[in-house]
Amino acid sequence: MFRKVRAIHVAVNDLDKAVKLYQDNFGMEVSRGGTVPALGIKNAFLPVGEAVIELIEPLDKEQGPVSRFLKNRGEGIYMIAMEVDNIDIALKSLRERGVRIVGDDPASRAKGLPVFIHPQSTRGILIELVELPNGASRRKAASQSVSRPTLQGA
Repeated sequence: MFRKVRAIHVAVNDLDKAVKLYQDNFGMEVSRGGTVPALGIKNAFLPVGEAVIELIEPLDKEQGPVSRFLKNRGEGIYMIAMEVDNIDIALKSLRERGVRIVGDDPASRAKGLPVFIHPQSTRGILIELVELPNGASRRKAASQSVSRPTLQGA
C-alpha cells in the first residue's frame, strides 16, 4: 500500500534554533521554506535522500493544530507523509480494515486538500496520504512536496 516515506514533519517551538541544530549536528542544509499562512506555519525543508524532514513552527503559539500538538506533546514528529500509488485504492483498503480517515470527504478532495490517517489508528502519528500525479518523477515530487515560499536568508 505505502510506496515510501515522502516527508517527516517535525513540530518545533523555534524554527531558527531547530534549523541551526540540524545544520550543526547533522550537516543538513535547508533547500527551501518560508511562511505558509494558509497552514498557520513557517517551515524549513531539509532533504534526506528522496524524502525531506520538514521543520514546522506555528505562527500562532496559542491556537491551531501545531500549537495544540506542541502544548500537549512537546516538540517531535507531528506527521509523516506516505506515498501511495493510488489514493482511492488505499482509502478503500484502509476503510475495510477499520482505519479512521480524515479529510476524505468529496468537498475537501475536490479542493485538493490532503487526506490523513487519524492518529488514533496509528498509535499517535498523523499520516498524510500522497498520490503522485500520473507520469510525475517520484524523485522530483519528493523534493517539491507542497509548493511553499523560500525561507528568507537560507
